[in-house]
Amino acid sequence: MNERKCVIVDAYSTGRFLPEEFKRYGIGTVHVMSAAQIPAIFQSHFDADLYDEVIRPHECMAHDEIVEFHLQALRGRELEFVIAGSETGVELADSISERLGLPSNGTALSAARRDKSRMSEALAAAGVRSIRQVVSDNAVEIASWKRQENFDEIVIKPLNSTGTEDVFFCSADADVERALSAIVGKTNRVGAFNELALAQEKINGQQYTVNAVSIDGEAFITEAWTYETVPVEGASSVCSREWLLGAKEPIVLELSDYLVRALQALQIVNGPAHAEIIVDDRGPVLVDFGARLQGTMSAKARTMALGDNHMSLTAWRYANPKEFGECMRLRGAYKRQAHALCVSLISDMSGVVAGYSGLDAIRNLSSFADAIAFVPIGQKLVPTIDLVSTPGIVYLVNNDLVQLEDDYRQLRALRMNQVFDLMAQEGGE
Repeated sequence: MNERKCVIVDAYSTGRFLPEEFKRYGIGTVHVMSAAQIPAIFQSHFDADLYDEVIRPHECMAHDEIVEFHLQALRGRELEFVIAGSETGVELADSISERLGLPSNGTALSAARRDKSRMSEALAAAGVRSIRQVVSDNAVEIASWKRQENFDEIVIKPLNSTGTEDVFFCSADADVERALSAIVGKTNRVGAFNELALAQEKINGQQYTVNAVSIDGEAFITEAWTYETVPVEGASSVCSREWLLGAKEPIVLELSDYLVRALQALQIVNGPAHAEIIVDDRGPVLVDFGARLQGTMSAKARTMALGDNHMSLTAWRYANPKEFGECMRLRGAYKRQAHALCVSLISDMSGVVAGYSGLDAIRNLSSFADAIAFVPIGQKLVPTIDLVSTPGIVYLVNNDLVQLEDDYRQLRALRMNQVFDLMAQEGGE
């Protein structure tokens, strides 16, 4: 019997754990790169030894050339599926899977799955609520649009990026000018050049994250979380904590119904999806989306709270699709087995990390489940202004809600110089 094989495109972020998940099913992985160089933000995530083979395109290739390059390299192989391992791999995974006749979301709406402007257009075209917007590289044009729409405040961001990079909340014309100056003409963290900026109405409501896994057009909601943000210097706000919701709560039913319609609008019929949704007095609206696994998550902690996680369910969907579909239909809505918090540490100081002297105290909390994405030793801790500058994430899981909240308060009371051993930066920065 031939060894089972699959392709992962850009297995960075959470996707870097997929090879081990597929290995449990006896499936080997070929790593396909969407660009000759790994984006700097993901370089530490990549371990070539996890793959049977790594296929890297040449420098300066256009997207169509990269597609043909990989199709040529993969020709004649028996592959079961192609999956995007991170945001940068979505469009190439769509192209390769479609051309090879494997389970695919197709390429007709590939751009809309990455470009936030096209995403909103696709939703609107399908009759699904979307955010009003304008795309431009001109601050005067965006400021004029803001006045015409009578918005008190708007959000300006890149068309495609990750980690809340360069997201600005703008009330005055000067705010718009500063946002455009920061975004346009910059190569963002995932290697995309920002020719234009996206301006959108600001939705004032409660924000949620909802994950799903689809098989042949049937979507299964795997979890829903809501979160709090707090204001910080240098940014409008950052995420403070997320908490897991029960599947049968009315808001989760409303979110699930909306997300299923959004997935249909974006023609997501196979694989994982991660959605950021805000609910205001008009109902849910999609504010960000990824046709891939949720980034920066603890599979361990989520399994403690849910019995499974977004990544394990995605692997199951591809490794044994018949069993996955049958079991998920029988299971029905996901089941919260314990209360859970995902706590983002927030830094108001700088320094070079020399150790984690406070980590033992965190691990000794009754509800402690996992600690991930801590600033590595030797690298700089900086004030938190977005997801990427978050110094670490701690998961708390407990059946006792009172204990969970008490542990959260103890965790939040810790200053970052009590968690991290910090050295002064060279040059006194």
